[in-house]
Amino acid sequence: MYIDQSQYPQLSQSAYLPLMRHCDRARYAELLSPGQAAEMAAEHGTTHIPGWVLFAELSRADIELLTQGSKLRMRLVVQDFEPGLPVVALSVEAEGMQFIWAVPMWETNAMDWLRSSIDRGQFGLVLTATDDTVTASFETGQSAMRDAEALLRAATVDDAPQGDAHLYSMLSAGLQLMNGGLSLGPAASAAQAPGATPRDLRVMVAGRGANAVRLMEVFAASTQVAQMLLPLGDQAMH
Repeated sequence: MYIDQSQYPQLSQSAYLPLMRHCDRARYAELLSPGQAAEMAAEHGTTHIPGWVLFAELSRADIELLTQGSKLRMRLVVQDFEPGLPVVALSVEAEGMQFIWAVPMWETNAMDWLRSSIDRGQFGLVLTATDDTVTASFETGQSAMRDAEALLRAATVDDAPQGDAHLYSMLSAGLQLMNGGLSLGPAASAAQAPGATPRDLRVMVAGRGANAVRLMEVFAASTQVAQMLLPLGDQAMH
């Protein structure tokens, strides 16, 4: 994505600039239809998960943490980062690494994905390595489906944003998630011993089709902007 350097003075005063420092935590994610999921499973020889699934691109090391780890901690959260705009977030912690799949429920087909997952009783995930030929699929979140009606009520959008506001609200939610904005509740906080917080974070805001590409392009550009405009001593070190 092209960055217009003439906009640097305005960008340096933006309230969002401090949030951009963690945009390197973003990973590409997309909502896949049942047909797309079936095609991908056939192409890569992975287990076919019927229905709508979440697709993400991660490193091979990250995929191995998720598929070979023996102690995965999963939590499902429905959170409004803007009034009336719920985001369904699936948080999985594996060996100190936290992975968050976030689905803004005003996105196209988001409710189809949620209903499909509820009908199946689990969330389907398809992962492809960015640094290898590895592709894997698995399901998780069965315990989160105990009260499907309450989940659907909490995830229902009454007045979806239109035009540019649609994508802007998705970007805003992603920025907040990358800066630790997910509320896991007091029980989750109390369960974490001192020093047991995740050592790093992967945030995957799932869009549909072209929106998924646009989201990742903006997050990647935001990483560059933050590196150029934030004081060196104030930049995140990873």
